[in-house]
Amino acid sequence: MEERTETQWDEKTRKRADFCLNKCTLCKLGRKRGKGLFYQLVKLEAGLKVCPWCRAYEKVYGVPAYEKPPQG
Repeated sequence: MEERTETQWDEKTRKRADFCLNKCTLCKLGRKRGKGLFYQLVKLEAGLKVCPWCRAYEKVYGVPAYEKPPQG
């Protein structure tokens, strides 16, 4: 499967990933703390792949929604 760069994602996918990164309280707290209830809920969702915002985050940043995006 071909690796995409950030510029190759459509606007809708980038907006969803941005929402997950900056505005979703559950995901923000889960990533920030790296443990606890919010982290476990986001990790569970990553396995279920139900949330479209978390799926977009994973596509754009290349890591699950419970992990911090790579710097750089």
